[in-house]
Amino acid sequence: MRLEVVDGQPLTRRVRKMLQLISAFIWLAWLVIFVTVPTEAEFKLLNPYSQTKVARIEKFVAADAFKEGNRIGGHTLTAIGWNFRDHFLAVVEQNVPEATLKGWTLLYTAGDTSIIEALGGEQKTPVSFLGYVYRLMEMGENGPSHVDWQSNFAYVRSPIDHKLWAIHWSMNSENEWTIGAVLVPHPVIDWPSDSRLFGG
Repeated sequence: MRLEVVDGQPLTRRVRKMLQLISAFIWLAWLVIFVTVPTEAEFKLLNPYSQTKVARIEKFVAADAFKEGNRIGGHTLTAIGWNFRDHFLAVVEQNVPEATLKGWTLLYTAGDTSIIEALGGEQKTPVSFLGYVYRLMEMGENGPSHVDWQSNFAYVRSPIDHKLWAIHWSMNSENEWTIGAVLVPHPVIDWPSDSRLFGG
């Protein structure tokens, strides 16, 4: 039996190739129709959580407010990190304006670089006054801060080196406040999912 030849190839081989091409086309069409392309919303890193009004602060002296043993919002401040001591404990702020502080919850574990990009870049990154951090802690259970073991943080510029630092505060297992600071972006440490970021 002799097979018909088209373009130098037996017809059955040509048909087989055509069927393979049709199959590939159908597979690609299925991908386009049924596989959802991730949207920007699906990759959203920060979920808006709160807006908290804070009154004007005429004068804020960090060394007076942040003393080990002080009661803040009904809880004792039991630990102050060395970076915070070196870069922020000498801060004195005058005429801190009233503000509405925004709070976001991290939907995923992320580093500072990704978080700052999600906020629109370092120039648009909300940078809090240190007095605002104290007011948030002072609200305790009635405020937007985590009051369990989870992290709260805000980006603040150090008056010492003028770099961006992340002030972080949390409640320990003894239900006591701890506060510290890490340089931004931190080369190793990421912020865990559900951490809370504040700015204003």
